[in-house]
Amino acid sequence: MDIGDRTASPAFDGENGPAGTGPILLAELTSPAFAAVNERLDLVLIPVGAHEQHGPALPVSTDTLSAQVLCGLAATLLRPRVAVAPAIPWGVSWHHLGLPGTISLREETLIAIVEDTIRSLHGYGIERFLIVNTHGGNNAALHLAVERVHRDRGVPIVASVYAYSLIANAAQEMLGPEAIGHGGGDESAVILAIRPDLVDRSTLGSREVNEPVRRVQSIVRAAGGVLPLEQHRTTASGVNGDSSQATAEAGTAILGRATSQLRAIAEELMDVDIDTFRR
Repeated sequence: MDIGDRTASPAFDGENGPAGTGPILLAELTSPAFAAVNERLDLVLIPVGAHEQHGPALPVSTDTLSAQVLCGLAATLLRPRVAVAPAIPWGVSWHHLGLPGTISLREETLIAIVEDTIRSLHGYGIERFLIVNTHGGNNAALHLAVERVHRDRGVPIVASVYAYSLIANAAQEMLGPEAIGHGGGDESAVILAIRPDLVDRSTLGSREVNEPVRRVQSIVRAAGGVLPLEQHRTTASGVNGDSSQATAEAGTAILGRATSQLRAIAEELMDVDIDTFRR
């Protein structure tokens, strides 16, 4: 899979229209073009990221950029059946507010944005949605949002996947377990592949982790639990993973593998009997 410079811009070279070859991006369609696209549309991907510190090397838009690119690559492979909604660029990031640059939403705000986005598109007859989330702090709110949209709004198929796990799993095999974590080698490799101009390479590898705190968090999470804590109390730099081995080449490979998995999920959602999910 060749991602090259096409992932540098959400527009993917402007090939996103009904007759193009890139992903169908709803934000760049005219109203008549949307109507034409919608005739063959089976699924809308909704990228959800965050606007939060990612340490000294990566931009605050890291999660959003990752979600957009994954959705764009998957939608390109699945056009014309799949389109990408505008990314939701903020998330539940209160635990990152202790380090500069973070903007955080309340859980209720994110839920409302997701509900209203899906409600609006459902009004045009779209009945299958997949939220592609790359920020762990959003998971609880998104799980509640998709449940409400299905239960209360009657939208048949609404799923949410934690796409960062697709990135992390691929990166662990390529870069090792120490690379995994906030602002670590996994995320650094992806941003080096898609927006190298936003990476401060001189600070890659920088991290100061409070190991006792990290250990107890890991123990609780391994048991399926949650132990809330501000990020700056876990790591002074805001970074958990080792990014010293991150490369653009690794990022391209990571994105290729994660995209294949996301594509498979999308295909399953499109092909399943929708009547089973109707309320």
